[in-house]
Amino acid sequence: MKLGYARVSTSEQVLDLQLDALRQAGCEHLFTDTVSGMQAHKPSWEQLLAYARSGDTIVIWRLDRLGRSTKHLIEVVEDLSRRQLHLISLQDPIDTTSPGGQLVFQIFCALAEHERNVLVQRTHAGLQAARARGRQGGRPPGLAPRYQKIAPAVKELYEAGQQSTRQLMAYFQIGSRRTLYKILRFAGCQISETPTVPTSR
Repeated sequence: MKLGYARVSTSEQVLDLQLDALRQAGCEHLFTDTVSGMQAHKPSWEQLLAYARSGDTIVIWRLDRLGRSTKHLIEVVEDLSRRQLHLISLQDPIDTTSPGGQLVFQIFCALAEHERNVLVQRTHAGLQAARARGRQGGRPPGLAPRYQKIAPAVKELYEAGQQSTRQLMAYFQIGSRRTLYKILRFAGCQISETPTVPTSR
């Protein structure tokens, strides 16, 4: 099934061009948002993901309808790959239902993996520097290896302040807030046992 997604940043902009193109592309259901591309929370996009099933194809007018930054686009594409969803961008050479498009998908996911590895290396380098100065850091007791690996990425999104703790837990499949805080402490965040979470999170 093809699911169309269209977005404009303000109510003064119109969706007609995007919607007409999505209908012509054969989309059976359309989802629209009026929200800035820099906003993490896009209600209709989240509804689309909840509605989509493995094997479905998401069709967009252009890649920037999903997000403004390359980093965010990489995260979105990787999320679609995990959900086994295809992506077609009508104005870009991206169609993951084709072999060439699958290659593009794999490149996006490889970039995401590379970014995580770089973050891990930076964290390890920071821990070594801290130990050299007499400070201790490292894995809190009981932290699983999987959480240790994702800790740098969790820290980066947490400090960006655009994701709530609940969203972070869902995205990284973290079982409890206590575990989330252990992961953040491992990554170098100064968080107490019972942290006060800002209302924006």
